Order: sequence, then structure tokens, then C-alpha cells
Amino acid sequence: MRATTGRVGQTRDARPHIVVVDDNAADLELLTAEIAARYGGAYQVLGGCSPADTLHDLMTMDGDHDRVAVVLAGQWMAELNGSEFLASLRSRHPRAKRVLLISTLDRGHERTADAIRDAIASGRVDHYLSKPTRVADESFHRAMSGFLYEWTSSEEGSAYQVTVRDERDAGRGARREGSDRFDVAIVGGGPAGLAAAVYGASEGLATVVIERDSIGGQAGSSSMIRNYLGFARGIGGAELARQAYEQAWLFGARFMIGREVTDLRCGDTQALMTADGTAIETRTVILAAGMRYNRLNVPALERLVGRGVYYGASPAEARNVSGKEVHLVGAGNSAGQAALHLAKWAEKVTLLVRGDGLGKSMSRYLLEETEAAANVQVLLHTRVGDGSLQGRLEALTLVDGRSGRTNVVATDALFALIGATPHTEWLPPVIARDVYGFVVTGADLTHDERLDDWLLPRSPRTFETTAPGVFAVGDVRSRSMKRVASSVGEGSEAIKEVHHFLEFQAKFSALRRRPT
Repeated sequence: MRATTGRVGQTRDARPHIVVVDDNAADLELLTAEIAARYGGAYQVLGGCSPADTLHDLMTMDGDHDRVAVVLAGQWMAELNGSEFLASLRSRHPRAKRVLLISTLDRGHERTADAIRDAIASGRVDHYLSKPTRVADESFHRAMSGFLYEWTSSEEGSAYQVTVRDERDAGRGARREGSDRFDVAIVGGGPAGLAAAVYGASEGLATVVIERDSIGGQAGSSSMIRNYLGFARGIGGAELARQAYEQAWLFGARFMIGREVTDLRCGDTQALMTADGTAIETRTVILAAGMRYNRLNVPALERLVGRGVYYGASPAEARNVSGKEVHLVGAGNSAGQAALHLAKWAEKVTLLVRGDGLGKSMSRYLLEETEAAANVQVLLHTRVGDGSLQGRLEALTLVDGRSGRTNVVATDALFALIGATPHTEWLPPVIARDVYGFVVTGADLTHDERLDDWLLPRSPRTFETTAPGVFAVGDVRSRSMKRVASSVGEGSEAIKEVHHFLEFQAKFSALRRRPT
């Protein structure tokens, strides 16, 4: 392997590696020169024209010292194609970003497109990228910077940081007259709530977001969302939340983070009460509180939450299972995303599924990647019956759902992503909910007997609840799709409904004031 900044093993350079392999000499020269010029100060940039030799060097690296950030490989190399080369690295360098390089001439060919789709769907590569066509190809560097950012975030174990601002500060984001009364108060800071905040604040509404935990909701714990529109290479849930938070804040939205809403008093104006006694007056409310994870209801495991047992699987927790064997309970997209991310650190990940397959609950691309991952095992018809502990989790008792037989297995951690229930128990009775606790809205209210309590001379609008001026969007809403993209769409569309309601309210008030 030719090195532009030093050969592996010759020095004890602590800088991580960027590795490029391509058997086209001209392309390799431009690639290594471009990368070294931009990133050579912080990374060791290594280039090779032989896939076999480069693969040998990578497989014999000291994994603890020679960290590999990004590996780029040309797809149509004669000795070994790029997708096969990158697939061979997964076990040795699981956290490295594996990027398939294609030339501009190959980009439009169906053969190349099929190779890219197959390689990404099967998990052999993480991304694809067109080779630079000139010096200072900024399109190429934009993608490279993104790969390095994703790798750095994963290595550091923290994807983003939110600055919590005092909600009583009359500075940016407050109504300029200094009032704490808002046009719209959004309960929940997940994708739906953040989208509503962006659109509400950008359209001039005095907007506040109240979030009891952290910005991003369940989506914020997803290591990689690949099916969100506009992000061809995927985006981490935490990064999506960070960008949305900054976007909403720049438009003037205020955030109250770490505050739990405990009551809603409906009327001509709405009043939200928080656990610390704060009252928030607002003309309208958007409920976007999402859901919380269901519990396993195994007493021994509940005593170990935080000590080997975790609900959800944030990217930051993956570092803690490096080289260990972990189990994960779940069958949906969140479980699949978590299993693949944990597999980059853990020696082995076992996915425990109660049903007879994953096809009905997991997106096809995740299912294919999970099946292709060498260190991910799926056990069907399996549930957790018990756990043993000596201060922290050490073993699990697994129960076969068909035969009832049990099997005790050693483990270092258990992650549970088994669905969730809506956070709606604090809502007043006037807000109609379905049998599962999700808020009923819009046309679905016509099938609810509580529609008799409707006070306005019109039918409820989309996303409107049984309380006029109170809307529900995202996962907390009955019959919602429970997907990031749909939640974002609902959050943004709800602002249109808020405008309609405020206009109607103004006209209705004017009519009531008109002398008879």
C-alpha cells in the first residue's frame, strides 16, 4: 500500500487513517492528493493500487492503535471489485466508513446502479461517492467531510449537544413585548414537534417547545435513518434533531428542556402546567409528546436498568459494549437500526424476536442488512424470561415460545426496543383517546361519541382533537404511521391548521361582540 503520509507500522502516529484503493493510477493520484491536502493534518492518508495488498495491510493493522476512519474503494477494480473489498473489512474495522467509489462515466450505467444498490442493501458498504473530477472538487469534499463527521461522532460517543437556555430570558425567541403568552405551545421535541416549531416560528407565531427529556425523541436515538427523504447516504437521528433544533431556534422558537407537562386546561386560551408549577398560557397547543418504551416486566431485569439493561439504544451507549456480547429485544425498524449500530462495536449481537419473522415489522433494507451482518444473530420465537445478576447483568434466561424450553446464556448487556405507549395519561378527559391511549383527531372523531361535546359550528379539522385549538401530531396521534418522515409532515401541516383556527377564532369573537 502506497502511503502519502507514512506507512502503517513504521511510526506510532496516533492519527486515524483514511485509506484509498483504486487500480486506476490517475484516479488514485488525484484522490490521495485531494484527501491529503484537505485532511492530512489530522489523518494519515494511505493509498494503494492493489486491492489484495491493501486488504492485507488493513487486516493486519493493530485495531487498538491504528484506527481507520474511512476506506474508499473503486468499484470496478480488475483484481477485486470494491464492494467485495469493503465487505471483507467489516469484521476487522466495523466502525470505519466504507465508501464505494464510482467514476462519472460509470454513474449512469445500470450495471453500476445495481452494484451500488445491492452493496448498500446487503450492508457490504455504507455509502457510495463519485470520484473527484478536478482539483478542489467541493462536491467530493462535502461528502468526505460528512463521512468524517459521522465517524468522529461515533468514536466520541456523543452525536450532538444542545445548549439549554433559560426559558424566562426575554432575549431571542421571546415575544418582544416580554410576555410569556404564546401563539402555539408544542409538547414534545421529537421530529413532529421540531417540524412544528420550525414552521410555526418561521411564519411569525410566538412558539415554545416543552420537552421533558432530550431533543429528538425516539428518533434521536437511531444511529442511522436511511429512508428519510433527501439524505441519500442516511442521517443519524441525533444529527437530524440537532439541525432541526438549531433551525427552529434561529427562527425564534423558545425551548423548555427538562420540563414535564402535567396538566392542560382548555378554554378560549389554553394553559399548560409543568411539574414545577410553571403555567404556560397559549392560544393553541400541539401535542407531539410521542411514546415511551414498553417495559419487559421481568422483575430481575427492572432492578438492573442502567446496569446492563437499557430501554432504547442511543449511539453513545455503543462504545460501552466494545468487544462484548449483547442481546437486543425487538423486531421493528428501531431494533434493526440499533442492532446494526451495536454490531460495529460488540463482538456479537443477538436479536430476540417473539414472532416467526421480521418481514412484517422491519423495512426490507434493514432486514437485508441485518441478515448480511456476520456478527448479528436473530433468534425467532424467543422471549426473555429472567436474568441473573451480581451487581449488574451477567446472564439471561431465554424461553422458546413454541416448546417452552429455557436456555441460560451469558451476556454483557440487554437492550429492549419492544414498542411504546403514548405519553397521554396527563391529558384531561375532554381530549378523546383510543383504547390504546393515542389521541383521536380530525375525521376519526366522527366515530367517537365524545364529538357531542364539540363546541364550534364546524367539523374538526385535520389533526384537531376534541378540544378546539388543541392538535395532535406524530406518534402520539391515533392511526399515525409512526415514521420520521410522516411525523415531520404532520408537524409542519399542523401549523397550517393553527393558522386556520386562529383566523376562525378571531372572526367568531368579532361576531360575538357585534351588537344585536
